[in-house]
Amino acid sequence: MNSVADHCNYKEQAIFRPSTRTWVLVFLATIAFFAAYLFLPAQLLPAVIAAPVLIVSLFYISDPRAWGVLLLGLVAFSSKSFSFGPLQLSVATVIVVGLFLLYLTVKVSSFSTFPRFPLPIYLICAAYVFQLASLFLSLYQHGNLVGNTIREANKIFICALLLPVVYDWYNDGKWRMRVLKTISFALLCMTIYGIVQYNSGQLSALGDDASGYNLSGRVYSSIEGGPNPYSGVLELLVPAALALFFTFKEKKWKIIAMAGVILGIQNVLLTFSRGGFLTVTLTLFVFLLHRYRHKVWIPILSLTIFIGVIVANADEFKRQLTVFGDVNSFVMDSSILHRYISYKGYWNEIVKDPVNGVGWGGREYFHSRSALYSFWEVRHEDSIEKIEYFGGLNSLVIEMQLKGGILSSISLLLILVAAVVTSVKALKTGSDKNLGVGLICGLAAFGAHQIFDNLIPWPQVGAYFWLVFALLISVTYPKQPVELQQ
Repeated sequence: MNSVADHCNYKEQAIFRPSTRTWVLVFLATIAFFAAYLFLPAQLLPAVIAAPVLIVSLFYISDPRAWGVLLLGLVAFSSKSFSFGPLQLSVATVIVVGLFLLYLTVKVSSFSTFPRFPLPIYLICAAYVFQLASLFLSLYQHGNLVGNTIREANKIFICALLLPVVYDWYNDGKWRMRVLKTISFALLCMTIYGIVQYNSGQLSALGDDASGYNLSGRVYSSIEGGPNPYSGVLELLVPAALALFFTFKEKKWKIIAMAGVILGIQNVLLTFSRGGFLTVTLTLFVFLLHRYRHKVWIPILSLTIFIGVIVANADEFKRQLTVFGDVNSFVMDSSILHRYISYKGYWNEIVKDPVNGVGWGGREYFHSRSALYSFWEVRHEDSIEKIEYFGGLNSLVIEMQLKGGILSSISLLLILVAAVVTSVKALKTGSDKNLGVGLICGLAAFGAHQIFDNLIPWPQVGAYFWLVFALLISVTYPKQPVELQQ
């Protein structure tokens, strides 16, 4: 009986009773919080609300890798941009840089050794060195402001900071699977929102009407930049999601992955992006051919059903179908003519100085050089003041050569070499060939689209490109234990 009584007395003593000092501190903190909420500028209110939540959460989630997974999931919904004077800063960029700084802080503060990074990451580093050389050449030869030149020359590589983080933190099966599940769920959320967006009747179709197409508006879901950048994200994630359907073990995650694939295909169609339509269709077919190489009738039947659905809705998807049928409409399409005129102007500029290019950090402006109404050719001028936002030409390949000259072209070539080296090794010795092929298909679809578009500068798109590339590297090159690196 005494032991029971002693136990009850111990439980009473263990109950936390705040002291008067604690209550005073809590009261003052509450007053300070509401005062900040009432009197600080509206732009700072999210930080005021998030700060105490973050501090409390740190006590419950101590593993920084879990925070990294959360941040990677938030990329899909980080389309907001903020203007700090002349500087336009995207939330997606803040997430990527913040995750990299968190990674460095943890490694340095815990005195942890860095892993032995594989060859593709060093090739990307070499690519960035060539881009830096192009940056300094631009500063030396052109009158652009230093800040403008640095910002624009780095816009393609900023999200490559994910490469070491993903390879080191998310290389093992458990944590990699958590990232893949996060991506699958994010894709499902984006595609559901895209369907809702299309059926809301609030999408603008002004540009499409001017082009001669009677569309209901092109979906862009939660991706900044519009339908074309969104199609780039779908090119990266939809083939990967199809591979994840075969990779996941749990039934619920298989359902999520397949739902993302089905809705993703529909979203690609509703972006009315011909590049996205062709690349996603082709890479999904290639993946199915690889997966069912001994049962070829399955991918052929899948493609036949897909073609039947498209043909049955030919009026709605007329813009994409001109690629296969109506050649005259395709050739005379405003977008195609715009690209033809633009590419011709770009080539004329490249020929003038193929070694140095026109330089990074300059202002693009539009100057009519065509008798066709509403068609414009992009011209280039040196910047004399800070520019908030840098766009991209209609081709990543042309932009690298036009602005950065031969050095930036070598940089882009090294990125391609890194992707090819990783892909070849993944097909030979990768730890998960199905997942590897899905990631390769996503990168191939996106890369092919960059010949005729320039989507990487959009922060969310760039983040997903480098994330998928990093996951392919981690699947291809298992991280060595520290004791084996000595």
